[in-house]
Amino acid sequence: MKEHSIMPLWVCNGLYLIVGGWYFLQNLNFEFVIYVGVIIAIIGGVLGTASMTKFPHWLLWLLSLWGLLHVLGGAVHIDGGVLFGYRIYPFLDFGGDFYVLKYDQFVHMYLYGVVALMARHLLVTTLAISTHTKLVALFSIMAAVGVSVLNEIMEFIISLNMKNGVGGYENTMLDLIFNLSGAVVALCLYQYTNWKK
Repeated sequence: MKEHSIMPLWVCNGLYLIVGGWYFLQNLNFEFVIYVGVIIAIIGGVLGTASMTKFPHWLLWLLSLWGLLHVLGGAVHIDGGVLFGYRIYPFLDFGGDFYVLKYDQFVHMYLYGVVALMARHLLVTTLAISTHTKLVALFSIMAAVGVSVLNEIMEFIISLNMKNGVGGYENTMLDLIFNLSGAVVALCLYQYTNWKK
């Protein structure tokens, strides 16, 4: 993939990350300053290796959209709190952190759906595995869940060192459930749309 072909991705990501990072610094929101740093590392790493990984543009844009959703989640204020805590619809409400569906959970589900698709791409394209589609799907889901565990560990470390809005045990478990669900749903949709073709 040629560098100039992904230049719009560099520009788009650079704009919202600079604006978001500046906003969080101005508000002394160091939790989200760290998150912006993590997003820079992830998206920069993915775009920087695009010539090797050959991720399709649509998948890179989906990853970029996640970064924007994450920044908006910490910057946009709604109902007396930030967007990440916004309760979209009460599918389940057992009090406290045990509430489904929140914006945060939607973003988790979305991201790890994208990660599962990226893992599938690497297995099929980079490692040239053209058979065993069910096994490839399973490994893609496992890879996405594995990456999601690293995210939860990072959130735990942040919670030990500063006041944050991450939440407790129930929040972590719900995040992991949504991470797994996103990976499964994304691969099922991908397989279905390709089967229909």
